[in-house]
Amino acid sequence: MIRIIRSFLCLVCFAIFGGGALGLGGIIFPIMLLIYRRPETRRRILSQSIHVSWKFFVWLMSGMRLISVKSADIKAMKYLRGNIIVANHPSLIDVVILISLIPQSVCVVKKSLFHNIFVKRVIQHIYLSNDMSAEEFITRGGEFLDNGYNIIVFPEGTRTVAGRKVRLHRGFAYLHMKTGRPILPIHIENIPPILGKTQKWYDIGTKTSVYTLKLQDAIYYKRADNQTERDAAISITNIVSRAIFGL
Repeated sequence: MIRIIRSFLCLVCFAIFGGGALGLGGIIFPIMLLIYRRPETRRRILSQSIHVSWKFFVWLMSGMRLISVKSADIKAMKYLRGNIIVANHPSLIDVVILISLIPQSVCVVKKSLFHNIFVKRVIQHIYLSNDMSAEEFITRGGEFLDNGYNIIVFPEGTRTVAGRKVRLHRGFAYLHMKTGRPILPIHIENIPPILGKTQKWYDIGTKTSVYTLKLQDAIYYKRADNQTERDAAISITNIVSRAIFGL
């Protein structure tokens, strides 16, 4: 019975999330785009709107005891600016939780989300697609970083699957080398696991899933004179892998 009730509450939360995304994308954002003409002003308003709305979603799920978010670094996250944030990806709502905690952030998301009826109008003005070329990613990512945005990257490209070998994309490493911006690894753990790659989204068990986020030390990598970009990117990726996976 408890599982059924929790599944119903989860359905309510995601229905509110979808309705809110449609409202933002279909009503609020078009009005903002008419009012604010300067591109940078638009980005900041849109980014803040997403931050606030996703903060409400996390508050809602927490209030229903579906999840609990804990971190000793929540206050520090609030003031992060111009960082490349790299995190593991155990569940469906990791990006929502991170952006609810870290204002003025841009996330690299799957191309398919740009065609999702619920969120496409929300993300198309402010987020980066994971199918863009390396050159475009570095150029656009660098612009966001220069303007004080954090860029959130899930280098696995999809949610973590337990027991499967972890393979990380290295785009964030090249972005770090080109911009010199610090990499901030964040380890995310949710116990008991919910909303995973192989789990049904509405089956969130009988207990509150506790999300624990740990902000690791910033990474600055100095490339050796005789080191190729590729070898440096591999080294950076290995360092980050150890930080967020313990590998």
